[in-house]
Amino acid sequence: MKKIVAFSYLITFLAIFIFVTSREKPSEAGLFGKQKRTAEKGIYLTAYTVQRGSYFSYLKEQCKKAGLNTLVIDGKASLCRPFIGLAKQRKLTKETKPQADPWLTKLAEELHKEGFILSVRVVAFKDDQLAALRPDLAIHLSGGGIYRDKKGGLWVDPYNDEVRLYNALIAESAALSGVDEVQFDYIRFPAEGAARFAVYPLAKPGITKVDIICQFLKEVRERTNRYNVSLALDIFGVTAWQSRYDIEILGQDLKKMAPYLDVISPMLYPSHFHAGYDGFANPGSEPYYFINAGVAKAQEILSDEATVLVPWIQGFNLLSPNYGPQYIRDQVRAAKDAGVDRFLIWNARNVYDVSFTALKH
Repeated sequence: MKKIVAFSYLITFLAIFIFVTSREKPSEAGLFGKQKRTAEKGIYLTAYTVQRGSYFSYLKEQCKKAGLNTLVIDGKASLCRPFIGLAKQRKLTKETKPQADPWLTKLAEELHKEGFILSVRVVAFKDDQLAALRPDLAIHLSGGGIYRDKKGGLWVDPYNDEVRLYNALIAESAALSGVDEVQFDYIRFPAEGAARFAVYPLAKPGITKVDIICQFLKEVRERTNRYNVSLALDIFGVTAWQSRYDIEILGQDLKKMAPYLDVISPMLYPSHFHAGYDGFANPGSEPYYFINAGVAKAQEILSDEATVLVPWIQGFNLLSPNYGPQYIRDQVRAAKDAGVDRFLIWNARNVYDVSFTALKH
């Protein structure tokens, strides 16, 4: 009898010990105890649109009617505030402690109550603010002066440890704010205009652009692993074709980046492919082909990876004489025919009436 009682006590102690120790560390589900969520079907919104009360409410209501449950919202302008001053003072270190962003925390809570998935978009290495405050972090040209893209935008150097740290801290702050997903954009090297004359003094022999982009993703993953936040990456649509030139110039290799990401989102806007691409005089008139081909190619590259593919589709009229509700439906069908039932719709002006009309049942 005594042995039975002692054994019962031992079982009870072990059960309590396992329960307590399991609570001391974040589970695989994340620090907040829920499973990761990734973008499913949704639209892109600027922070300005989100603050337009009645219009934001209208967009949310229309999303629900159209079967969309994901909102991708710009967040870097708010998230960077605690770090931009430290960067200017050269006081940003690996010991800098990120904090939840009040605006984003409130927004996440509100959207979750309404059943939305919140993906916060963070534009990484194209950064006017950081480059202007810290010209030493900007990308420079071999002939002198700072590199600017065709729109006059400034870029910061991915080879610079401080630049990568700055963006990694922003990602961790987003995670602390309770967002479901951090979606990085412009995690690449510039490729337009005078980019061929750009110099990277911190580059080391044997460390390629692809290596440094993967290094950044690794650093972000290490910082955010303890949270239940997904990491996503926007890439040029043409990257799905994975030409050696594009890989070497942009630094984006799908296969090598995939292990650090939960989601990859190729921007497969038909109008963004140049005239004659894949034999089409005007790619903007071919919504089905470019989405279907791009998704299929990306799926093939990522076939043995856990990364989810969520393509961006074109929700705007540019070089697309046949643009309209059917144009949207054709893109959605193209992705589905290639095995992907998820998609995000891009419209820089946040005008989605055509998309809503196309998707309402």
